[in-house]
Amino acid sequence: MPRIKLSDLSGTLRVELTQPGKDELWHRVDEFGGVKKFAEGFDYSQSKIYNWKSKDLALPVNFVRRVMGENNTDEIVTLKGPGSSGKIENPNFPLEISEELLTRVRFSVKENSDGTPIYITQEKSLAERFSELLEKPGEVEYKIYSRDSRFELRYPKFLHELFLGIDFEEDLGALVDETGKIHDGKILLEDREIPVKDFDEEIFSREKDFELALEKGDSEKITRLMAEESSKVRNLVGSQGN
Repeated sequence: MPRIKLSDLSGTLRVELTQPGKDELWHRVDEFGGVKKFAEGFDYSQSKIYNWKSKDLALPVNFVRRVMGENNTDEIVTLKGPGSSGKIENPNFPLEISEELLTRVRFSVKENSDGTPIYITQEKSLAERFSELLEKPGEVEYKIYSRDSRFELRYPKFLHELFLGIDFEEDLGALVDETGKIHDGKILLEDREIPVKDFDEEIFSREKDFELALEKGDSEKITRLMAEESSKVRNLVGSQGN
């Protein structure tokens, strides 16, 4: 599973620190000789540093790394984009980005005219799985919309740019979820066919899970999936009757 350290991030991203972390950072700047000498020594804008300090703004990652160390993340409580492109609260460094998530991003995420990444699916179960994977690096700011019989999950631009820069091996289960078709005892993918009997990866598409159970003649799973769907319908009808 890819793990992203603070030193791997773009220096233009920003972070917020705990109060003890802020105190330590500005103490170290003072030990260097103050803002003026630090700015001159490391080619920063003196006025920008004063602005960050006086207005208690989120600090650029490259500045924090310079002062606190390449991978000193104990006091980081928020990771933000360079603009107003969302955030991750309480990021867990190194950030663990699963190959399953990256596979889903590659095949099912589109960018709108503003560059906002949108995961699009017709299944609620897949939207829920995507959000679960998205939250592993921390408390990611995202929104889910339901419209025209499909689900759209929007998440921060800076996080999407991070995803696109990661090398990874495709996750077969996620690939089947996002692009696979099941027909005549085979799972059809763009570049290969897999006999249904040879496939045992976990998938989260309820529709395809049901199709696989039918192809395999797995009566126990068919019964369970049908009972779960029936229960959902009963709950929905019950809630509408209240």
